[in-house]
Amino acid sequence: MTELLTAAIDRLKIMRSDTELLVNALAGAVVLAAAEDASANAAINYDDITTLHAQRKTEDQKVALQLAWRETQTLAIAIQKRLDGFRELQDRFAEAA
Repeated sequence: MTELLTAAIDRLKIMRSDTELLVNALAGAVVLAAAEDASANAAINYDDITTLHAQRKTEDQKVALQLAWRETQTLAIAIQKRLDGFRELQDRFAEAA
């Protein structure tokens, strides 16, 4: 049982690292998308439908990236909580032994 618990903890550590990396990458992507959206907003010519479509597209991309970023943050938090729970369980097993 202890070996399975240790393996689960090791795997969760790797998953946590991966999700934290993804959170940071998505945060950077959100910043870039916000900059592109701001640029598209500044370039809007209300007489030109093309600039309105371009702005709508950049806004959609920004919102999609923000959603992905939030979902990944939620996943990272859930993994951390699970890891904390397994570590507590591992400590209980160590105390019982």
